[in-house]
Amino acid sequence: MLLRTTISAVVFMASLVTLAALAQPLAPQGLAPRRPILFETAQTTSVGQSIYILGDLPELGGNDMTRAVKLEPAAYPLWRVTISLPAGVSTTYRFVRRSDGPGQTSQPANGTFLTSPTTLNVEPLPNPVPSKVLVATWNIARPLLWHRPANTTQPFASRAMSELGPAVAGRANETQWLAWNFAPAGAGAAGGAYDFYLTDSQGGSRYPATGWYSTNLDGVFLQDGQLYSYTPAAAPTVARRAYNPATPPALFSPQLNETRAYRVFLPRGYDQHAPRRYPVLYMHDGQNIFESGPFGSWNAATTLINLQANAQMREVIVVALDNGPNRLRDYLPPTDFLSGTGRGDAYLAYIRDTIKPVIDAQYRTLPTADDTGILGSSMGGVISLYAGWDFTSIFTRAGLLSGAWQTCPNYLNRVRTTPPRSIRIYMDSGDSGTSNDNYWPTLNLRDYFVGGLAPGYSIEGTLRHVIGYNQQHNEAAWAARLPQALTFLYPAQEEPNSILREVFNATLDRNADARVTPHDAYLAQANPTDLNLDGTLSDADPTLQLRHLRRFERRQLLTR
Repeated sequence: MLLRTTISAVVFMASLVTLAALAQPLAPQGLAPRRPILFETAQTTSVGQSIYILGDLPELGGNDMTRAVKLEPAAYPLWRVTISLPAGVSTTYRFVRRSDGPGQTSQPANGTFLTSPTTLNVEPLPNPVPSKVLVATWNIARPLLWHRPANTTQPFASRAMSELGPAVAGRANETQWLAWNFAPAGAGAAGGAYDFYLTDSQGGSRYPATGWYSTNLDGVFLQDGQLYSYTPAAAPTVARRAYNPATPPALFSPQLNETRAYRVFLPRGYDQHAPRRYPVLYMHDGQNIFESGPFGSWNAATTLINLQANAQMREVIVVALDNGPNRLRDYLPPTDFLSGTGRGDAYLAYIRDTIKPVIDAQYRTLPTADDTGILGSSMGGVISLYAGWDFTSIFTRAGLLSGAWQTCPNYLNRVRTTPPRSIRIYMDSGDSGTSNDNYWPTLNLRDYFVGGLAPGYSIEGTLRHVIGYNQQHNEAAWAARLPQALTFLYPAQEEPNSILREVFNATLDRNADARVTPHDAYLAQANPTDLNLDGTLSDADPTLQLRHLRRFERRQLLTR
């Protein structure tokens, strides 16, 4: 569930950066704590120029000029943008003047620094996870964990792993190994990403054989080369089609007076993990999503399999809805006209009243709006915005890829004159081909989202905007950018992390001596804490402490 709050404005630097007083969703348990920071600067520009910010954090472009973040000029000469940054980090940034046209923003030499490097210390938030927890299933005795902060060239540090117990039933001769209370420098805060691999105690056998894994999960389980936020079954199946591509199922839509096919793609382990329930993402132009349609394929099956294997996105059910003979009108709001008045309201009613009840009845879904998303390209981007803006009680995550914004001027005027919705938006375009793949209309809409009617959206908080350099308006481009959409709309960290809650919880170590002993139980009794991280103090918390004490006692008996 997306929790929402309002954070009071606090000035960090006069006229340069403030903690934005925006209504932002707070990160659920597991997501890295973030603070929305308002950056602003007064600068003059010529036609064809804009002001950008560039810093050393990924959210600020990672010192890559081509990924600098554009500010919006609604209060010109004041330029502003709100960016959601990890709480508790220190970063350095500068403002830059750049030529802002398609084919120009992709050039590394395009940029003139306007300010000296400025250091910003983002105020921390309470961090429920002060360190990392890793559990791995392996048949090697006494493995070593090697780790370092992600996206760095720092040397890997090593530490011995301890035996947690036997592997789950069905995995003979294997052991679960545990490393906890470690925090790679720079990645110790909640949600901090790190790289890791395992070796045997002599550094011979290696897992994986080459390279390493990367994760920003604070609690992670490694089994068969896949990363989980929970303890998986012995042999989970990979994500898969729940239909025959030659004959996908279909439903009659009374709203459209047509029969439409749909295609359901299930997440990994769906059959083995019966208690688990899943968010649902609805995607348009279903013929092209998993199979190859008239214009190509998104190859979404491969993308979903890979992202889930590496715990880069939540495990979701995807429902790809085939289009019909009235595609243009189906994906157009009724405020506009294109080969007839738009009937997007009827199409969304078809999803809400016909398709969604069937999906929720046949599959183990999380049916609330907080867990339901919608995504499409071109006209599919238009209808996805309409869904999130006007059907917010059903959809709160919207993917707008290469939106055909020229088709819906009346609807965009409506969007610009109504308050922002409490939704998460991914939007993008290419910069090449016909009309530069709507580069300018997309950028202008992005500027409205960033600066329009208060409270607006924060970059990387509630809004992600991506430009696909040298990409045109086609399936190959959308397939290439799909991972960025999925990881933003359904980040893996958002899911409650049962490795932290149930397997080994660093908060149980009350005296910070890297062990859970009876002394910790006495401290917990004197100062009760939400040990299982479920948001409440209850009988489940001392029960968890007791379970881990018994595990400690068994380990002590085995080593005597």
